[in-house]
Amino acid sequence: MKSNSLVIQPFRSAARGLAQVPGSKSITNRALILAALADGETLLTGALFSRDTRILIAALQALGFTVLADESAHTIKVHGLGGKIPQASAKIHVGNAGTAARFLTAFLALAPQGRYELDGDEAMRARPMAGLLTALRDAGCQALKPDGSPATHFPFTLHTTGKLGALKVDASASSQLLSALLMVLPLSNGASVKLDGATVSEPFVDMTVKMCAQFGRPLSKNAEGAWRCSQPGAYKATSTYVIEPDATAASYFIALGAVAGADSRIRLRHYSAEGLQGDTAFAPVAAQCGAVLESAPDALLVKSWRKIGGGDFDFNAFSDTFLTLATLAGLADSPVKICGIGHTRKQETDRVLAMATELTRLGIRVEPTVAQLQADDSLSSLKIYPDREALRQKAAHGPVSIHTYEDHRMAMSFGILGSYDLFGDGRPWISIEDPGCTSKTFPTFFTALAAQKSKFVTITIDGGAASGKSSTSRLLAERQGLLHVDTGLHYRSLTHALLQAGARVDQVSLVESLLQKISLGSQIIGQSSRLTLGGKIPDEAALRTPEVNAAVSQFAALPAVRNCLLHYQRSQVALAQNAGFAGIVMEGRDIGSVVLPQAEVRIFLEASPEARTQRRAAEGQADAVAQRDHLDSTRKMAPLICPPGATRIDNTTLSLNEVVQQISALVHTAAR
Repeated sequence: MKSNSLVIQPFRSAARGLAQVPGSKSITNRALILAALADGETLLTGALFSRDTRILIAALQALGFTVLADESAHTIKVHGLGGKIPQASAKIHVGNAGTAARFLTAFLALAPQGRYELDGDEAMRARPMAGLLTALRDAGCQALKPDGSPATHFPFTLHTTGKLGALKVDASASSQLLSALLMVLPLSNGASVKLDGATVSEPFVDMTVKMCAQFGRPLSKNAEGAWRCSQPGAYKATSTYVIEPDATAASYFIALGAVAGADSRIRLRHYSAEGLQGDTAFAPVAAQCGAVLESAPDALLVKSWRKIGGGDFDFNAFSDTFLTLATLAGLADSPVKICGIGHTRKQETDRVLAMATELTRLGIRVEPTVAQLQADDSLSSLKIYPDREALRQKAAHGPVSIHTYEDHRMAMSFGILGSYDLFGDGRPWISIEDPGCTSKTFPTFFTALAAQKSKFVTITIDGGAASGKSSTSRLLAERQGLLHVDTGLHYRSLTHALLQAGARVDQVSLVESLLQKISLGSQIIGQSSRLTLGGKIPDEAALRTPEVNAAVSQFAALPAVRNCLLHYQRSQVALAQNAGFAGIVMEGRDIGSVVLPQAEVRIFLEASPEARTQRRAAEGQADAVAQRDHLDSTRKMAPLICPPGATRIDNTTLSLNEVVQQISALVHTAAR
């Protein structure tokens, strides 16, 4: 086994938790180009930071653009110059980043009298560029080899004119060749782009067109099939542009449900089948093969995948995900045929041959055979015959080493397959060579995969008014993949409902009668569970009026109110488990002492009265902190106390990040 290999540890129990899927590479790179071509500043949020995106960021900076990246916050701030490129010459290395290579080449064509030396990794030098370079040559640009002859591949020196004109492009090898030209189309008045023949991966072209419109320059295709921009000019800067999670990366966590146990619950946040990415088409294929998926607001829940069904599938429009199904096919209950993938033979590697080779290495029969694929590079389908016994025989004497060919998707797909407990005793049976190749799109993939094995953790955060419970709990939930529950809103909701019904705190019998008529429910919004009354979430502004502020502590002290909410609040744990979260963080004033006294992590936040008063004032709240403390700590039922054994954290002088880091360390220990 090679020293740079990673042995995959199979799942011995169900996978659970919020899948930490990064932003889409395709959207991030397109957004970087469009933001640079816009007039003004654009903030990209949820951005992917990988080798490919770093290459494009570095290239833009080398060209003179101001690009400020914050990897910890997943944000990139781009100051666009309305189509102007500051540097008329530069040396740029694109690695093996296909999107960066194609997008930058067309982008640079906008520079008048520009001279740019471009090169890439050895693998990039073999990837298709001819269609794009030919189209630009017709517009007056020249891409020349080091010997001065016309170039069809990297490396080359690009001499630009700043004008496009009527272009015709052969994008049969890659849709990126067409997308690259479409993005610069609005910046050259009167320009048009017509496809010469057909292209593959049309959903990626649709993505490009939609994003151009999002940045203020809609494109349209005329009767002759030529793309034009009816209102040419610089793109319009967007104050905040949200990057969708990578749908291809999401396919691995959908597939994990098939190998990690029937009781798995995996939540994919911000996942939308109606988004920009065509690779969301993998989910319906997974459902056809047996996956039980449930759409939720702003999320997709993988509930189970008990048996992997076979069948014939055309992956032409979402080919990046074919490897995900191909690896699962070895565990299916009947053969799986995957077609429409011929163009993937010219991607990071020959993916059809690579997949066939590695499945054969594992003992799985594949048609066409490896020898046939090597002899004929026009073959564009795979038929995979499942055979678990063959897998066991091949791995009987130790993990089989999987070659990844410097291809991130090979590494991740076989990482999912290796998560299957083939022998039923936890013995690893697959190792991944060069696992670091996932840095291209998903640098933390194997960490995110391992996180799905973590034990469900319950965290309680108690403290007085303005002690930082909400801000701490929300950030902790975001970072740790937890369901957040604010019990303060529960009491505010009931208080508001009781006040609306005309009840006073001294009318105990009326309060008890009204509570019996109230129907409590839950709705998950993002990563927070919100209490519903009669199926509706109360308006939060109405819950923070002076009237509610003055009465909430008094109503919360009534045994009837607390008993009404106790069972409901405890039920939130099962809600979080069934919804696929890694755990739950519940905040309030008696959570660790009364509601969830057996929680694995219990925190009591405190701060000086002066600091808390200032925080309350900053929130626009005028209620007296000291008075709230007195009411909460002297009530007969569930008084505010630091639960025995809880960790006390005084955050008077600590930053929010420092507090969350302290609690995160406790959560990691509890999740082991």
